[in-house]
Amino acid sequence: MASTGDTVQNLPVEEAVARGGVTEIEKGARDSTDELRHYQSSDFASLRDEIHKEITSRDVLLRKLEESVTRLSEDIAPVKDYVMAEMEEEDDDASSSSSDTPEDGAPQDGDQETEEERNIRALNRCVDVMMSLTEIRENNEEKTKKVRGFYEKIYKASPLTSLMLKFLERNGGVKVIIDCDSKDISNLVRGLANLDGEKCAGTTLHKFADFFECKVYLGGEAGKYQVWEGLKWVDKYHDPEASLSQSLAQMVMYLIFKNRGFPYKCDDDQCEKLYEKIAQEALQKMTSGAYMDYLINDALSMKTPLGREVSLISVVPGMLVKHGSQGGMRTLQEQVPFLTYFFMQHVIPKMRSIIN
Repeated sequence: MASTGDTVQNLPVEEAVARGGVTEIEKGARDSTDELRHYQSSDFASLRDEIHKEITSRDVLLRKLEESVTRLSEDIAPVKDYVMAEMEEEDDDASSSSSDTPEDGAPQDGDQETEEERNIRALNRCVDVMMSLTEIRENNEEKTKKVRGFYEKIYKASPLTSLMLKFLERNGGVKVIIDCDSKDISNLVRGLANLDGEKCAGTTLHKFADFFECKVYLGGEAGKYQVWEGLKWVDKYHDPEASLSQSLAQMVMYLIFKNRGFPYKCDDDQCEKLYEKIAQEALQKMTSGAYMDYLINDALSMKTPLGREVSLISVVPGMLVKHGSQGGMRTLQEQVPFLTYFFMQHVIPKMRSIIN
């Protein structure tokens, strides 16, 4: 410690502090800090604005989709009316000569029953065509009746699924091959490459839509089976009617859009981006732990975007066949509302326009 008589030499910083001033070093440091704060502030503001813009645009899209989903019940009505109108138009000639109609054209009490009969004739005509396109392994009367029941259930499930069968009825060329004695397709094909591009034995596939050969394969026996998932065996259930509707839906997508099974045309960038976003949202929801029906879960569990997106669109008819029109639509709205909206607003109009 310096004595009283010693001369103490203060450093420039100490002298400035003693006088209450600011040194050049300190002033430069403060200037640099201010510049850094200004830079960070302006940079953050720019980033914040960019994120806000992205979130806002995303929220606008989602809000519009949510608003549209709430109107799904209203959207279904025109489709149903369209299907009914088509049925009535096709049976116009037959109904005009029907014995149920009197010569003077006066209405009878049996009009409602006559309408039901027309609907049944339309169903039978469509199912007859689908049966003519179907090959049943080691066929017999019992198996024929069983497969016919598959098509009847799909047709009756919903106006959307009946419209899908009517599309195939009028646009022949698809061949359906079914093994009623097995849950898988191992007796129909030895091996195939799935939508992920992986080579699979027939024993691992319960359904398959071969776009290049325009063939649909199905294991027609319902029941439980096991798959190895997450280091353990998991029990699953094979519903042949739902599986058949999914494979037929994939074939319809291929025939309509001619884009490897994607539910949009090759040059439709807007629909492509929208559908990719819908698939990503559904995948994020599943990976976050939200419960998903196994049909949705299986589609989203595909490893590639091609596999997921081609499989996912077929979930809509699959759910309607599995749970019925009301139950299936309710589950779809709860778990994948945007996918449902896309199917209603984009796929259905395309089918209708081609049928027309």
